[in-house]
Amino acid sequence: MSYEVAISGIQGDRYGSVDDADRRRATDAAEAVLRAAGVPAAAAEAAYQAQWQEFDDEDRMTGAALVWIEARQAADVALTSAWADPAAEVFCTLTAR
Repeated sequence: MSYEVAISGIQGDRYGSVDDADRRRATDAAEAVLRAAGVPAAAAEAAYQAQWQEFDDEDRMTGAALVWIEARQAADVALTSAWADPAAEVFCTLTAR
């Protein structure tokens, strides 16, 4: 089982400020969520994609899809946590590795 993720995209008003240490911190945070839940990255991402196709809305998602959302949210927070302004509007898109 692999819990590894990669950042496939970064969006936001300061996305150009993201460096390798920020990326590593973000992927580590996402992988920690997946590992704690015992859900492999590929399974969580597949559940998310399937439920997105069905619902077109994260509010109705369940199970492993929710773990994927939680992992993405953890990555978003960790991405900017070392910045002087950690509340910057910068978000990342994850993909299973």
